[in-house]
Amino acid sequence: MADASQVGLALAYVCAGILYPEGLEKPSVTGRQTIVRRGWLLPSDIFSAQNIRNNTDFLTVTLAPQKGIVVPEPLGRPWQVQARVLPTVSVKQSTQAVRIAFPSEGAPSGVVGVWYEAGKTQISAAYAVTEQDTPETVALALAGQLPKGLADGNSVQVPGYNLAGNVVGYGQSVRVNRRQNQRYRVSLWTADSGVRDTLGQFLDTELAEKSWVSTLDGRQAQLRFVSVEDIDTMQNQALYRRDYLYELVFDTLQVQWSSDMMFGAGTVSAGDQVSSFGAIEPAFDNSVVLHALEAMQAAQTSQAAQNSYPGLMVNQFGTVVCQSH
Repeated sequence: MADASQVGLALAYVCAGILYPEGLEKPSVTGRQTIVRRGWLLPSDIFSAQNIRNNTDFLTVTLAPQKGIVVPEPLGRPWQVQARVLPTVSVKQSTQAVRIAFPSEGAPSGVVGVWYEAGKTQISAAYAVTEQDTPETVALALAGQLPKGLADGNSVQVPGYNLAGNVVGYGQSVRVNRRQNQRYRVSLWTADSGVRDTLGQFLDTELAEKSWVSTLDGRQAQLRFVSVEDIDTMQNQALYRRDYLYELVFDTLQVQWSSDMMFGAGTVSAGDQVSSFGAIEPAFDNSVVLHALEAMQAAQTSQAAQNSYPGLMVNQFGTVVCQSH
């Protein structure tokens, strides 16, 4: 889910890509060192050896105040399925037992379920697989949920009953809770007014061609130009500044992960008579499921950011740097 700080960081990454089209390890478009930062200048930027007065230029991206602008979200806030994760774990029937099998490559994922009929009742158990699991730990966890359940290596069974198994994946559902319009200030800082014009020309031309910016959660934010202004009140200190104001429209999302349906169940009513069918829902440890889903969501968010802006990160000061450094 993108917020104002993450969208500002995405804008800083875009600016870094404009000023360093061949990467941060190559020269900038001016040939001078240009530091891109999510946030304001630090005192060291002005007074240290590597500062504005020593042929080092800065670009900062900060939030800018604005009057509240209401941007309506989709009517009714409908849920939509955004992504699905197929299971990589499988189960195999073996006489009365169910054997758990993990993939030979890649991380294990999925929810494993087993069930059996005990008279008119279907007893079931389920377990959400994590990266730390093995087939043996999954079998042990399932057996522990079943009356008289036994685990033998990667297989689980209940003596006297024929066990059945299934594996399902996950789905990610999202809805837009809020759509907002946030203003950002992109500032150029330099000791050379000519360099300010050159940097400004590159930046303005490239951003004018962009209507959308990829956010760190893999979605898009709409980019709108507002205004530009030169601020020369610090000329006595040989410091020249130019501010570009942009508005970014982006969504605040509510995200939910859930597993696919594993067991069929329902009720049939006829007059005053109501009868149920299907498996009894297993009472497995919800914390294990939440841990697995949160880990998957964090991994997907990190992967989305890397796909949009590969090799870029920010250090503790908010400066955009190469990820390998």
